[in-house]
Amino acid sequence: MTSAPFSQGAPEVVVLGGTGFVGRALAKTWPAAHRPRYLVHRSFPDWLSDSGIAVQRVDLDDPGNVRAALAGCNVLINLLRPDGHGWYPDLLRRLGPSFREAGLRRCVHASSIDVYAGSDQALIEEETPVQPLSPYEKEHCETERIIAGAFPEAAILRLGAVFGPGGRNVVSFAHEMVHASFPKLALRRALYGERRMYLASADVVARALAHFALDVHIDGCIVVLVTQDDDPDNNFAFLQDTLAESFGRQSLRNVPALPPATLSLALRLRGLPSQVVGRRFSAQKAKSFGLRTDGFGEALRNYARMLAAEAEERRV
Repeated sequence: MTSAPFSQGAPEVVVLGGTGFVGRALAKTWPAAHRPRYLVHRSFPDWLSDSGIAVQRVDLDDPGNVRAALAGCNVLINLLRPDGHGWYPDLLRRLGPSFREAGLRRCVHASSIDVYAGSDQALIEEETPVQPLSPYEKEHCETERIIAGAFPEAAILRLGAVFGPGGRNVVSFAHEMVHASFPKLALRRALYGERRMYLASADVVARALAHFALDVHIDGCIVVLVTQDDDPDNNFAFLQDTLAESFGRQSLRNVPALPPATLSLALRLRGLPSQVVGRRFSAQKAKSFGLRTDGFGEALRNYARMLAAEAEERRV
């Protein structure tokens, strides 16, 4: 399964939508040889200017411009994200002919585990039927179908909640750790306990993107979950403990947890799916493709320290 897919030289890779924090992690972790080219259609962040990566501006509404930007490449890493307003699937449908005419062979597409939002399955595997609830989730599903039909080879990576420098996941928990009273933090601990968080570090996601672009044989379309949910520390209690230590707050380790049924009831009262309380995501398929997903605890600790240092700088 992990034999090199390109028999005639290394693949030429282009990244679309990579100006955010995941694209930055990808640029940082990519192997030194044959670095990808980034296509920029809107923002042009300073880090990308300083990265040494080849960058090309592209007008996604101009098919000829898109084909010219893709010339010479055979692998696309798609990091564009939907927002629930419908433009994203429409854009990819319009780009489909340009992808084919440019000779792109493979797409590694960043999707989301949110496509399982309405599922009542306790263990989610790649074969578990998707059940989106919101327009955002439905756009992810529609986009996956478009990608699967547009490329001879497609790797659809359903990502967990990605965290890392520049991202928003975990930031709200850090803000709460700074500003909330201890009783409020203790109540959250009692309610959430060791509920799974489904986090994935930006570095692991970047490794996954590069791995499926360069190293994996793909026949048709494959779907792979990337969540680090196999790490026992990927839970609310560990996240809260890590943030408390980094921000110098009182330990919450001795706060007793309420029965899981309490959280299920609280979610139902808020109109949210209660089945997520005990849900787990399988890592077996990712491992079968040789993807390394270790290092969760260290990555979260490093990120928490960075957030604490940034908060301290703002106070000075």
